[in-house]
Amino acid sequence: MLFSINVCRKVMASASERTRLLTPEESQPQYVFENSTTRERKRRVRQFQCCICAIFLTIFLVALIMTVMYSITERDLPNNATDSPTGSDSTTVNIDAATTPIPVFVLLSNIFPIGDVENKNETTNDALLWKEAIQAGQSGLEEKDKIETYVPSLQLRSPSYRHQRVVATSEKGRNLSRIGFVEEYATRHIHRKRKNNTLVEKICHKDNTTSDEYCRKSTMECNIFLMKYRTYNGTCNNLQKPLEYGASYRPFRRSLPPDYADGISEPRVSKSGDPLPSARTVSLVVHRPYYRNDPKFSVMLAVWGQFLDHDITATALSQKSNGSSISCCDPQAVSSPECFPVQLDWLDPFREYNVSCIEFVRSAPAPTCCLGPREQLNQVTPVIDGSVIYSAEEEVAKKLRNMVNGTMRVIMTADNRTLLPASEDLNDGCNREEEEKNGRYCFLTGDARANENLYLTSMHLLWVRQHNLIAYNLSRLNPHWKDEIVFQETRRIIGAQMQHITYNEFLPILLGDSLMQKFDLNPLKKGYSKTYNASLDPTIANNFAAASFRFAHSIIPGLMKLLSNYTSTPEYVQMRKMLFNPFQLYDPEVLDKTLRGAMNTTIEASDSYFTNELKSHMFEKSTEKFKEPKLCGLDLVSLNVQRGRDHGLPGYTSWRTHCKLSKPKSFDDLKNDMDSYSLYNIKAIYKDVDDIDLYTGALSEIPLEGSILGPTITCLILDQFYRIKHGDRFWYENPQKPQSFTPEQLSEIKKTTLGNVICDTSDGLHLVQRRVMERVENDDEYISCSEVDRPNLELWKENLHHVDMSDDSLTVKTAG
Repeated sequence: MLFSINVCRKVMASASERTRLLTPEESQPQYVFENSTTRERKRRVRQFQCCICAIFLTIFLVALIMTVMYSITERDLPNNATDSPTGSDSTTVNIDAATTPIPVFVLLSNIFPIGDVENKNETTNDALLWKEAIQAGQSGLEEKDKIETYVPSLQLRSPSYRHQRVVATSEKGRNLSRIGFVEEYATRHIHRKRKNNTLVEKICHKDNTTSDEYCRKSTMECNIFLMKYRTYNGTCNNLQKPLEYGASYRPFRRSLPPDYADGISEPRVSKSGDPLPSARTVSLVVHRPYYRNDPKFSVMLAVWGQFLDHDITATALSQKSNGSSISCCDPQAVSSPECFPVQLDWLDPFREYNVSCIEFVRSAPAPTCCLGPREQLNQVTPVIDGSVIYSAEEEVAKKLRNMVNGTMRVIMTADNRTLLPASEDLNDGCNREEEEKNGRYCFLTGDARANENLYLTSMHLLWVRQHNLIAYNLSRLNPHWKDEIVFQETRRIIGAQMQHITYNEFLPILLGDSLMQKFDLNPLKKGYSKTYNASLDPTIANNFAAASFRFAHSIIPGLMKLLSNYTSTPEYVQMRKMLFNPFQLYDPEVLDKTLRGAMNTTIEASDSYFTNELKSHMFEKSTEKFKEPKLCGLDLVSLNVQRGRDHGLPGYTSWRTHCKLSKPKSFDDLKNDMDSYSLYNIKAIYKDVDDIDLYTGALSEIPLEGSILGPTITCLILDQFYRIKHGDRFWYENPQKPQSFTPEQLSEIKKTTLGNVICDTSDGLHLVQRRVMERVENDDEYISCSEVDRPNLELWKENLHHVDMSDDSLTVKTAG
């Protein structure tokens, strides 16, 4: 418009008088000279006409330029997407316009579980070489400890400090990782001349180990007849390998051998040997903030996914010997050997805040009792057993109990609501001094990550209430039961309910009905499942923990709803403001608002695009009340990509081969498998198709028919959950005594839904969806909590019968 005004001014300035001998309307002669009024009128008409022409010309030129620009950039945008100029969360894409799903038969012909491809093991009899390597490993650990005395720790409550506290490492995990460090440095000693990423064999010694305490004990006594309840740490789940299959503090399972730059532990590099593109660059270029709603599902799907993930995975992070955090981004400071920071390009938006890298410390190495490539440590049990509620460590579990009537500790609010017990550690990355002054603390649970976001804390609260509700009823039905029996029986029921919700409500959304049915993952309508396989290893796969099951980060929207009731105007809250902010649960009605919001907020489609709340503001510290310099939030996508490289996960194309999918030889071979926009950007930053990170490649795939995920992630998740069900001796449908439920009890457990748990444990919710992970279109699809079917605990009542024997009588207990 400014351009058109200038044109008008120039036209006006150059206007001159002109005369006519005749007018079109008249044939009569006119005077050669017109009067001044007529001349002025005609001059203004001509000026007006020129202005109109200039405006139309300007509009035409602008439209032409925009058309050309759109035609150039259209290939860079997903279908029906418009880029938000501010990078905000306002961009939307209609999911119905997405590419046609990939047919499900590409996986139906597979055989699950897929066999693991392991490194070759070698046994050495050279005791001198072994001893020399272990001594070198111990020296390496001592040198690392010495270096880290000069390494700074992270700033308290900074985004990176909070992140490292979320990925909590226990004292036991830290001590075990020190054995892993010795093994890694010992392996380097043996292979010190190796300079490429060819596979390093595991070398074991038949008479010596890296740790007698950890490695020597290969067997333990498991009394199957007395062991009705699970151990906290998962030992004795598998009677053939009681210390390995199903146990905590074990290395993650390798589906494929690791791909390290040096074959031992250095993070993966490109096929050419050059560094891979920065994980932050991958995030900025490929995983942009474009959004596609998936109106079929609710945020409760992501909430349950995170709660479940914390029940089966807890990766240990590297720490200093005293347990303090490690800072990696200070260019003036000494760097720890465990530092692997995410470097930023010069044009990165974070550079505005004088940030050159994102803090990142490597996952701690796990002991394997041999010398070989680095492995990582899972601190919890790999099966669904409620350890996220109770802990995988008996000492912690006892601290969470009342030791009365089988109940767990809670605190009471002024309005007579129960909350989780308080955690008064002011250095936990969550507690705040201003809240502590008001007597409000973060919470203590069986999992140190519970305070990470308000949804997760709410889920923890619901399940502790669920435990206490069941324990109360079991105590009422069986007043002769001691506290320990009530607690363990309740814990057994809670674990079964979590299993049922996962396989009945959660997994069908991820995998689709065809795959669930084909591989016996659906709960049976009635009766027992006899598919337990003692030779099946349920250990969590490294790819699952470091990449595959992190898909849910892409479905989280940037704005979350809080609903007072289903007809009220929703209150929208940025995701960043729900992180490390569980204090809201002290306020009346907040729990119910949060739950309604989770059940009624639509997820984003599972794809390669992420909200800026996760890409720029994770764990960001609010500076509204404090005049402090801004601390950039973290980019969760960058951290996910970096974690995969840290763990030595092979590239995306290797996982396609593992899943019996076609192996691409070039980027163009993926044009029918990937979102075209993502593939275009992947080609722009990766030099070779084999360089693509698993996380990036798998999220960029077109969804599988009947699933919300692409075929590679679907395959890897299916393989893991197949193992979890069929490799768990305590699976709730298994008929084995003494841990099995009666057929009648089993039928009652299968009435469990996440919806009826929410009904029974919320503060005052009265309406829910039948399946709370799925959205409803109409209000009449909600059902009243009073109409929801629930398990009948009367079937756990122990009846006392008198049996006549001559003149005497004998009292015996039978399960009624």
